[in-house]
Amino acid sequence: MTRIEPVTDRSQLPPERQHEWDAIFAQRGRVRGPFAVMLNSPGLAMGFLESVQRTHDDSIVSQALHELAILAVAYEDEAPYQWSVHVPAGRAAGLSDAAIEVARTGANSSALDDDERDVIELCRQLCRTNRVDQATFDSLMARHGQQWLVLVVATIGLYRYVAAFNNAFDLDPVAGDDQLPARRRPR
Repeated sequence: MTRIEPVTDRSQLPPERQHEWDAIFAQRGRVRGPFAVMLNSPGLAMGFLESVQRTHDDSIVSQALHELAILAVAYEDEAPYQWSVHVPAGRAAGLSDAAIEVARTGANSSALDDDERDVIELCRQLCRTNRVDQATFDSLMARHGQQWLVLVVATIGLYRYVAAFNNAFDLDPVAGDDQLPARRRPR
């Protein structure tokens, strides 16, 4: 159960802040998850919404790979809410079941297509070491170019931020068949 009261209705906000609710609803079609938590602090959700839009809109990164980056972060940061929301979005975007399974389990990514493998391995390096080794960086730049790499790294960073909110405030996963298995990494 969420540790603080999420803002789940426009009327929970004072009139001078209801535009924040309206903007999120207009762009997302609902207000839930980290947005509902962030609305407890004026302006925070709006800044986040703008960042989300910038990594999604007119991106040279396919929607499927964008969702794969989010799922890989959800696994690495043990964020079940994030996982439960983005698996259906990934499938709707055409993400392969094989890529979802590799993201879900942390399995070897070598059998994935090159683009899926690139996203998974980039995410793993950033989440596990906070770095990208030079060989991986050079390969990604050569294969995808600067803008692609910037957008995927931005997505990974943005959704690590989301995972922190989801986990700190204990957002419950959305009900469904596809949940992230519970695990605890040794620290």
